[in-house]
Amino acid sequence: MMMTRAEQRFIEHWSEQRSGKKSSYYLTFTAGWTVVSFLVIFFLSRLFTSLWSTGGKYFIFILITLALVIGFLSTHFTYYFNEKKYNKIMNREKKSLN
Repeated sequence: MMMTRAEQRFIEHWSEQRSGKKSSYYLTFTAGWTVVSFLVIFFLSRLFTSLWSTGGKYFIFILITLALVIGFLSTHFTYYFNEKKYNKIMNREKKSLN
């Protein structure tokens, strides 16, 4: 079975991503997902709740911590599932060559 164009693009992209250090991948993408998560949580909490007036002065730290956790988990699961997909495609290709 031949690789599709989407699978070929994925293999090229993921090979490049995994060639570097895993820690730098985690730092970069955790930072990115943390910013996105914080902005989403911030604006949704401002829009739909009154927690800003009742949450106290430490509410912002709770949001930052929550955004960091979401950012790390998003990065971890993305890495895990991309690695799983990569190995599945590569194993399928090895079996088809034999």
